[in-house]
Amino acid sequence: MSLRERAKSDKWERIRAAAKRLFVERGYAGTTVRAIAEEAGVATGTVLVYGETKDALLHELWRAEAMPLVEQAVSSLPDGAFVDRCMHLFTPLLAHYASQPELARAVVKELPWLTGAAESLHRPALARLVGALARIVDEAKASGELRADVELQLAAELVFSVYHAAVLRMLSPLTHSTGAEARDVLRRTLATLLVGLGSRRSS
Repeated sequence: MSLRERAKSDKWERIRAAAKRLFVERGYAGTTVRAIAEEAGVATGTVLVYGETKDALLHELWRAEAMPLVEQAVSSLPDGAFVDRCMHLFTPLLAHYASQPELARAVVKELPWLTGAAESLHRPALARLVGALARIVDEAKASGELRADVELQLAAELVFSVYHAAVLRMLSPLTHSTGAEARDVLRRTLATLLVGLGSRRSS
């Protein structure tokens, strides 16, 4: 790495560290790009060069922490029952959201409406996660745990929507629950979903 590249990388790391520190201390809404620049020791324009917008910077921070969790969960996906395998993917992500609830709320609030750089940052992780769910569905169909006529992509997206609802339930002040409670509700909801998708319906 050249001196110029090293200096650029160091500056970006300072900006990321400053943004994370201020988001935690002041909250996302209470943090300005100017404050991030001052904390990082760079010009305000430099922050925007690296992060494009405050939203994009927030989502880059979140992606940098969440993507390794997704990769680790997908690469270590065990054999087993449908619900257990889904929970293997979701549990580390629920823990990540629970560990930083204020930042998580800011991320989740904006996630469905992302455009530009912020949207591009999240797309690979979402595709990786939904792809792993499609694999779980496909293998559960092959084993007879799910019905053979279940639509693969539709079922994977349905399972993801159940996980997303659990995240919202955990983070919302109206339905706030602990990480452990969120995991328990998610597992029971997936088990209920399995009744509809399963090869043998409950009576």
